[in-house]
Amino acid sequence: MLKSLFLTGLLFVLLLVSCGYAGQVNSFIYHRFGESRYPSTNISADIFTQQLKYTKEQNIDVISLGEVAARLADGRVLPEHAVSFCVDDAFRSFYDIGMPIIRQYDFPVTLFVNTDAVGTFGYLSWDELKELVAEGVEIGNHTANHAYLVELQPDETYQQWQGRIRDDIEKAQQQFMKHLGFKPTLFAYPYGEYSAGVVEIIKGVGFKAAFAQQSGVIHPDHNRYILPRFPMGGPFATLKSFKDKLSMRPLVVTGEDSFDPVIEVNPPVLQLQIEGKQIDPLRFNCFVQGGNKCWVEAGEVGGYRVVAEDPLTGRRNKYTLTLQSRQGEWFWYSHLWINAKKPAKKKE
Repeated sequence: MLKSLFLTGLLFVLLLVSCGYAGQVNSFIYHRFGESRYPSTNISADIFTQQLKYTKEQNIDVISLGEVAARLADGRVLPEHAVSFCVDDAFRSFYDIGMPIIRQYDFPVTLFVNTDAVGTFGYLSWDELKELVAEGVEIGNHTANHAYLVELQPDETYQQWQGRIRDDIEKAQQQFMKHLGFKPTLFAYPYGEYSAGVVEIIKGVGFKAAFAQQSGVIHPDHNRYILPRFPMGGPFATLKSFKDKLSMRPLVVTGEDSFDPVIEVNPPVLQLQIEGKQIDPLRFNCFVQGGNKCWVEAGEVGGYRVVAEDPLTGRRNKYTLTLQSRQGEWFWYSHLWINAKKPAKKKE
């Protein structure tokens, strides 16, 4: 079933909208703190402080991504509404600016580390990482070399690609064991990019969960190897954006696990099946990047079809759907698309 879906470039998911769905985690990803020369991945110290202060004032549960992963893996319930904070890449500014703010609020945080960069200019050292671990910072694997994962190199076979990606991730695991004394159980995809083949490797290495960068809300039925996070950088790094995304509810995706985002037909088609009463397609808000437009149409047997007007541009793009319930709550679902140059695909 999955093979045929990958070949056609269509994504079939079952989408359940439930205003009273119990258990969710709104996760936020950060990279740089107070580094205005990198605007797309930066957040100011003042805005970050305001976001944590607001979280505290709202009495929202803050839990680590490790706790999220453990609950999903064990089938335990999630808090009614919780938030998680994480940081990718282990830049110096997290240690110098971000972490002192986190200490003020005593919130858990997860730091995803690409090990080849440790100790180089602009990144934390192993001694600094040891300090953070000692005070409770959770560490995750972000590969060794932070390379793009979904594509074959020139003249590389699918099996060679698998070995290369697995070796790089295992290399990072060995570095963590050598310098920190443990191997992380959490993984974050570089650039937020994954494919069905990459997810297969992550599962094989033995990670408990993996995190991407498509926006969305984690819920109990989520595939725990493609968990979403709301990026907090550039124009999104504001208090208003944080409040809006913190209030979002999940558009719950269950059913067929056909999630590969690598584009084969552009623009790709996203097909949804929604349980319950038929929803007017015009009630959906549909967003796509690059000045493009997308919309939702009624499909066959109560389904829905989402497609962009023009081919998707850029390496990474998304279809993002929002829907307001009759009670006024907003629900969010985002699907990643990748324009890969030479995607790693199994030969049929």
